Amino acid sequence: MQRNLFNYLKKKIGKDKYLDLEKFLNVILYDKKYGFYNTIDKTNGELIGNKGHFITGPEISQLFGELIGVWVLELCKNNKFKNINLIELGPGKGTLMSDVLRVLSRQNKSLKITIHLLEFSDKLKSFQTETLKKFNFSVLWYKDIFKLKYKLNNNPTIIISNEFFDCLPINQFKFYKSKNIFTKVIIKLNENKFSFDEKLLKDQEVPIICKNLTKNPDNLKDETIIEYSGLISSYVDEICKIILNNNGANLIIDYGKENPFGSTIQSVYKNQKSNFFDHIGQSDYSSLVDFKNIKNIVEGNNLLFYSLKTQKDFLLDMGINSRIENLSLNSTILERRELMSGYERLISKRQMGEIFKVNCFAKKNVVVPIFKV
Repeated sequence: MQRNLFNYLKKKIGKDKYLDLEKFLNVILYDKKYGFYNTIDKTNGELIGNKGHFITGPEISQLFGELIGVWVLELCKNNKFKNINLIELGPGKGTLMSDVLRVLSRQNKSLKITIHLLEFSDKLKSFQTETLKKFNFSVLWYKDIFKLKYKLNNNPTIIISNEFFDCLPINQFKFYKSKNIFTKVIIKLNENKFSFDEKLLKDQEVPIICKNLTKNPDNLKDETIIEYSGLISSYVDEICKIILNNNGANLIIDYGKENPFGSTIQSVYKNQKSNFFDHIGQSDYSSLVDFKNIKNIVEGNNLLFYSLKTQKDFLLDMGINSRIENLSLNSTILERRELMSGYERLISKRQMGEIFKVNCFAKKNVVVPIFKV
């Protein structure tokens, strides 16, 4: 770990002698000066890809982004959208948006599109600028999702996020059923080493979300971990308001589950899982997205939450097999091998096919392709 980051965290811990998990993650991932996403060396391509810290669907195969592009195209056709806002949250190197725009440009030349990208990292923004300069569309960048709504001009809005929510900071709480008490997971510094600990919470300090989840504790284990992100909740609520005001739909592709129970946070360093504290400032951290919480927020905003699909089912429903066959017709043996390798990684149960989920929610009057309530 860089000495400057260590000293900064030490100062943050300060008189309280600890940081909760969410605040700790927020510093090491998103701090403007020391955060992981703002200190990636662009020239060495350290972040995304086979030689980076992690690899995402768009980097594995062009099929991934192209089929999302087809989904967006069908959504526009079904609802006769002619002038849209296309938003991506956490666009990475811009690969997904580039693949989507290539499909839209070829298939519907009359569709007017304004691109909006939510990106916290100046390093990643430079990747995106380079990747998207070939398209003749207006591109606007934001670091604050709550400022997005002021630039949408009431046009139908389609929001895409791929592996975005899993990277937002979370807190962990523990419920001890036998004692009927809650603790919060915290980070302490002892002898210049970081370690996990717990802080007993007073009743008024227990989040409402935890109280609601533990009203009927019969099926819970004696020591139950609950993960919750206030940031994710506020983001989803803001997305709902954008859709309500502008019409449209939201598409989430992320790895997750339909409950908040269990410790799912992991550290990834150079495409390998690592100890949480081994490479602070040089690792990516993520956790499984709680889609049940997202559903509650969406339905609370009077939007339709469509049933989750696995990534495998989403891609099959969108015609990945036909696309593979068409691309293979004019491909070399090596190109076909690469196509099939990417295909396998995207849909295999042993890789991304099952653990990654695809969710859509939309305004009730919007006709959504392939999803069912």
